[in-house]
Amino acid sequence: MENVFRLGEEKEILAVFSDLDGTLVHYPKKIPKGERGNAILKVPPSATGMRGVISSKTLSLIQDIRKKGAKFVLVSGMRTSTFLNRLPYLPRADAYCTEGGGRIFYPVEQDEKDFVVQPEKYDGCTPEDLEPFSLVEDMEWRREMETITGKYGLSDLKELAANPSKVPPLNERDGLLWDYARLLTSKGYKIDATGYSACFRVNYKHQEKMTKAEFAALTNGEIKPFDGLGSSINLSCVDFFPVSSGKKNW
Repeated sequence: MENVFRLGEEKEILAVFSDLDGTLVHYPKKIPKGERGNAILKVPPSATGMRGVISSKTLSLIQDIRKKGAKFVLVSGMRTSTFLNRLPYLPRADAYCTEGGGRIFYPVEQDEKDFVVQPEKYDGCTPEDLEPFSLVEDMEWRREMETITGKYGLSDLKELAANPSKVPPLNERDGLLWDYARLLTSKGYKIDATGYSACFRVNYKHQEKMTKAEFAALTNGEIKPFDGLGSSINLSCVDFFPVSSGKKNW
């Protein structure tokens, strides 16, 4: 972080991109105690029950980056519904990318018609840091993604945050991405598409009667994604998405 500040003062960095899980949000076996001036915030659990923490020092350092003139962008592989529920605890950013970059959102002036975020208070925050804001989606990017994913289905962010299971089931989805998901299902893989619109995940822990060698076929090239799709390993899971998204492109 200190190097970022020095470079930022020299105006050599215009934007900072950061992952979330394992970078800003951590998953310790035992929740650490905060210290004076650096409280530990517990973020809401994911759909799979993972409960992460983020420190107020991290939140303050990121706001220092933004106040020095650099844009800050969060890029995560997490499902959009999980992201929406965690957003009050996450660093304020200039753009947010979920599902590995499949969906892009921007903070705008608060509008009750849109999805409203009320940031949680943390040590060292300013009144400006706690100002509520609304979230809007980059629809041009979404239309590009939908050439591979098909229509997203549930687009109301308020409803998605409250009811991620209302996203259409796999057999009702159109698009190359879901054709590939159905292929993996036919081969015996159990996929996770709940709450996702622009990617899906295959978690080894969720597989039934599958060996590590069989699961490795997804990562060693034995079972290749269709042309137009990419993949990455994320927390021992394999994510699949349109090739033009994905963290490697950000």
